[in-house]
Amino acid sequence: MLLLLSATMSAQDVTKMIVHKSDNSTVTFQVSDVDSITFETTSLNPDQLQLSCEVTELTPVHATYVITANQDQDSYYQFMMSEDTYNTMIERYGSLQDHDQAWWTELSTYYENTSWEDIMRTFLVKGTQTFQSEEVISSLSPSTTYVIYYYGLDENGDMTTEIGETRFTTPAPQVSDNSFTISQVTPIAGGVSFKVTPTTNDTYFVTAQTKSAVNNRLNSGMTMRQVAQDFINTLSNYGDITQYLHNGEETITEQCSLDNTDYVIIVCGYDGGVSTDVETAEFHSLP
Repeated sequence: MLLLLSATMSAQDVTKMIVHKSDNSTVTFQVSDVDSITFETTSLNPDQLQLSCEVTELTPVHATYVITANQDQDSYYQFMMSEDTYNTMIERYGSLQDHDQAWWTELSTYYENTSWEDIMRTFLVKGTQTFQSEEVISSLSPSTTYVIYYYGLDENGDMTTEIGETRFTTPAPQVSDNSFTISQVTPIAGGVSFKVTPTTNDTYFVTAQTKSAVNNRLNSGMTMRQVAQDFINTLSNYGDITQYLHNGEETITEQCSLDNTDYVIIVCGYDGGVSTDVETAEFHSLP
């Protein structure tokens, strides 16, 4: 009623009514064609697929979530991405379903005589399921918002429910009072050897990166903590982050892919992300 009244009072200025739907699509009406607006409540069919989602475990780098289905016969699709990626995707594709179909179509090009529907079916699940974030993203980033979305989908690619969305934000790493001394830095063939002496037994992260890579990030406006976090995110996405994690005093060897190059050793506390101030030491790799 308020929508209709507002449109009627300013009919000389407003000519169209645009209804924004939950799937991010819109329906447009000419105001002159609208006689009345009725809101109708319908009872849910208990046999119709209904989905809900709950995050049951959350750390700075991990999430466990459960999607509950009221029945086990109908299939559905679920996915997760950062909120920034989600916003970019909506801007580019217009809707989640259009994005998903484009992705399945892209994947189908890698297989002979395969349609996007064939690819889609491999991702469908049924019934109440528990999911781990690592199934989609190898390591989440601390203090970052993510979107889980899900909707009923039959084997022909037709939606059987509206799209549901659940947002969550990963916590920040717990602050540690650990601090570090880097000593005995010795370039060796293909790498560097050095000793790290921490003040506590808390877990810490170690990597050796080219000085130019570090400076590029600093020059872009990052702080040293942000630089260290960026390397943690990158290394997590490309492999097992545990190989860069240590406890207690250790003599550590890091590989260097470039010879005769300035490098920076980076050491910081780790709790899914940077949890302390960052200690650094520079060296030059062997020719």
